[in-house]
Amino acid sequence: MARRRWLIPLAAVGASLLYRRLQRNAEQTAAGTSWEFTGPMARLYDLFSSAIDSFYARIARRLTDTTSSGQVLDVGCGPGRLAVHLARQAPGLTVTGIDISSDMIELARRRAEVSNLSDRVHFQVADVGALPFPDNQFDLVVSTLSLHHWPDPVRGLVEIRRVLKPAGQACIYDVADWILRLTHHGVGLANVLAQSPFASEAIEPVWSVGPLPLVRSFCLGR
Repeated sequence: MARRRWLIPLAAVGASLLYRRLQRNAEQTAAGTSWEFTGPMARLYDLFSSAIDSFYARIARRLTDTTSSGQVLDVGCGPGRLAVHLARQAPGLTVTGIDISSDMIELARRRAEVSNLSDRVHFQVADVGALPFPDNQFDLVVSTLSLHHWPDPVRGLVEIRRVLKPAGQACIYDVADWILRLTHHGVGLANVLAQSPFASEAIEPVWSVGPLPLVRSFCLGR
């Protein structure tokens, strides 16, 4: 069991470094989707995410303790694991997941259908930098392991603040700062938050995964 715990941080570091190399070499589509999130690579990512499904389940339990009803937005939902966990944990929630990859969205829709949750869990292709939702719509906005992929993280946080209700909560879970700096030319989370609408609000480091500081997280609002 201890050996398996070590696989999580090692795999995450390797994936982050590989991602950065692919990002430099791969051409971007008009929608801004890199090929590593399409076709077979999307299915490979889904397989990888199955190895950390307990991570998504833990986040869902934590979030539904404070938000058990209302509307939730899952930014960078990938294959939809967190969205399904949230809906299972709290029948009073309606969850909308967005991702820039249409292949990820297709995988997520299938997961919702198989789980018989399509009535409360919906997915659509969208960009965090231009969210297709009105102001003050969501009670909770969550993002897991996605922020380091955003071309403009500050713009993404501006949009999250816009669609979040005044009394709502935004919870962001992303790679630890030392990994983020590797993938973003030395720019860390503090730099991003200082320029965002959340700069004056309390930041709560929540927990990390495995024996190394792998995931840094913060919840804003409430």
